[in-house]
Amino acid sequence: MAPSRAGGLKMNVHDLNRGAIEQGARSLRSLSAPERRRGQRLRTVYRVARLFTRGDTGLARVRNISDGGLMLSTTMDMCVGDPVRVDLSDSCSLSGKVAWHHGDQCGIALNAPIDSSAVLKRLFEERRAGDARPMRINHQKSVVVESELGLQVATLRDVSQSGLKLAHDGRFTAGLPVKVRLSPELERRGVVRWSQTGLAGVVLTEGLSVEELGSMRDL
Repeated sequence: MAPSRAGGLKMNVHDLNRGAIEQGARSLRSLSAPERRRGQRLRTVYRVARLFTRGDTGLARVRNISDGGLMLSTTMDMCVGDPVRVDLSDSCSLSGKVAWHHGDQCGIALNAPIDSSAVLKRLFEERRAGDARPMRINHQKSVVVESELGLQVATLRDVSQSGLKLAHDGRFTAGLPVKVRLSPELERRGVVRWSQTGLAGVVLTEGLSVEELGSMRDL
């Protein structure tokens, strides 16, 4: 009889231990679930942003945003640990560091947490109010402009996906069709929208992609 009671006692202790472990695990999961949800609160967005890092500037696509960071698609050459600034609009900038980088995808860890819901609401209100403009990049380089005036060299002052600002010799007039060669491999047609004091705004008839403007260093 003794061996039987011992065996039964051993089984009861084992069952009690297993039950305690399972109950503890359930309690741990219930406690950690809210924290985990807060840490994984990602909001998917499809927005063009202006990116600054290591002396380079370009456009990037924002894929998602959370209170602690962003995921971007970018053609810019970046390394883990690089400091970055991400302009979601002309009035909304975030700063952080590259947390990971793989192919054309990268993760940005923000220097300080944000309320991502409030940020997205603010950006939406800017767009609804008509205050949002295409992201422009200040960048100076010589470009070749072809028009009825012939070939001439102008200076690019800034560029967006839909237009350019050029410094010229004063002969550009509103309505002038032009073809601008931004690099040996990249040219676009457009029309001079305005011209004054040696500066002209050109609206492009075919826009530039985010990837084509992904790095001013490569332009």
